[in-house]
Amino acid sequence: MKKVALTTKYSAQLFFLILAVFLFGCSATKPIRLEELEVPLPDNWAAAIPDSEPFTSKWWEVFADTTLETVIQDIRANSPDLKSILHRQQMALQNARISGAGVFPSLGAGASGSKSQQNLAGFGFADAFLNMGSGSDSSSGGGQQTNQVLSFDTETYGLNFNFQWELDIWGRALNGRRAAFKDYEAANYELSYLGFSTLVRAAQTYFQNVEASGQVAIAEQSYASLVEIRDLVQDRYNRGLKSSLDYRLAETSVATARVLIENRHNQLKNLNRRLEILLGKYPSGTFITAAEFPESLPMVPAGIPANLLSRRPDIRALFKKVEAADLRVGQAKRNLLPGITLTGSAGTSTKDLKEIFNDDNGIWNLGLNAATPLFNGGRLRSAVKLQEAVLEQSKQELVRGLLTSFSEVEQLLDLENSLLVQLDALNNAVQQSQDAYNLSKERYDKGVTTLESVLNSQRQYNDLRSQYLTLKRQRIENRLSLILALGGAYEPADTQMLN
Repeated sequence: MKKVALTTKYSAQLFFLILAVFLFGCSATKPIRLEELEVPLPDNWAAAIPDSEPFTSKWWEVFADTTLETVIQDIRANSPDLKSILHRQQMALQNARISGAGVFPSLGAGASGSKSQQNLAGFGFADAFLNMGSGSDSSSGGGQQTNQVLSFDTETYGLNFNFQWELDIWGRALNGRRAAFKDYEAANYELSYLGFSTLVRAAQTYFQNVEASGQVAIAEQSYASLVEIRDLVQDRYNRGLKSSLDYRLAETSVATARVLIENRHNQLKNLNRRLEILLGKYPSGTFITAAEFPESLPMVPAGIPANLLSRRPDIRALFKKVEAADLRVGQAKRNLLPGITLTGSAGTSTKDLKEIFNDDNGIWNLGLNAATPLFNGGRLRSAVKLQEAVLEQSKQELVRGLLTSFSEVEQLLDLENSLLVQLDALNNAVQQSQDAYNLSKERYDKGVTTLESVLNSQRQYNDLRSQYLTLKRQRIENRLSLILALGGAYEPADTQMLN
């Protein structure tokens, strides 16, 4: 037992020595910083910021639309898209754990038991044992020869524990594990941005439904006014005051308006079905039948620095990919160095099952293998150059991602200002066209103008109303896209650079 205690003591010392070399012999990489990429970052956006108040993280509450809030809640709870993202996050985590498992030792345990029976006939000397001591009389006619075969049984039982561990004295396996988890972080950021994007796109789809509902209302109002005009013309035609041309023009306009109503209804149902699918509901096409656009929109803070984009989840994912590529360069370089593998096993072996836990039946072995690459046709050095090229490519993808993000924000800011100008102009046009339509009806009643003038002014008035409604929806969509492009809610602390 004293010998076993000494062996255990030296084994523990060896283990802690190896662990110390493993921990302190590894190297880490620095996080990538924006300054290293030489990307020109302006202090402020080139385009003007439309508003000056910050928006909150729950941006949908600013619309003060209870139906929209219900939509967002249902999507977060039931959306198949968001549920799929959660499963993909779990898949990415497990893949990282699998890829990084090489840093740990491989341990295994087993139990064995066998029982066998053998005989001596197959060894060619069974007869010698059987006839031993019979002498020459064995060949005489009086002797009696036996055909008995000797056999014997054997039993063996055992328990064993074995392990194998590549000692990571250079940090090769640890670099691989860190790279795997950097990939997981990148995937997690990408999926987070996808989830955020899903909510924003769902809100945009909701407002497309609101617009479609408004377009149905405009088409129905247009139909009602055309029916009123048709009835007036028909009455005067029956009295012989108007020609059949006016009556037929009025009937044509009513029929055309009826077709437009059906088209608007179909568009609304299709958009409703699209939204219901996002909500995880049956696509009945009846989610929204009437709604209006909100008056208040989420605000964008004035003077927001351009480097705020570094907090966007998809941009953070690009940073993590650069860091993972850097770690793999280190891993590839360390593959050129010698490797040491520690192997061992311990257990018991006995012929009697009840003695399997007896210390006297213990067996063990411990081995240390060292190997170094001498010649492999340049494969390992080419692998280093390959990973260095991957690192440079990931840096360029990060630069491109940053510049693309800047472009998205600048375009959305420009479009925001343009939409405001268009909305102001269209609002004036709608008022003027409404006055023109009313005036044309009065002039037609007095016989001063033609029915074509009335119908044209009515068509222009409703077309402008339809365009104005579309522009209001586009402005809301643009504001939501701007929130998405900025990476969500703004906080003063977010102005710092990404570490």
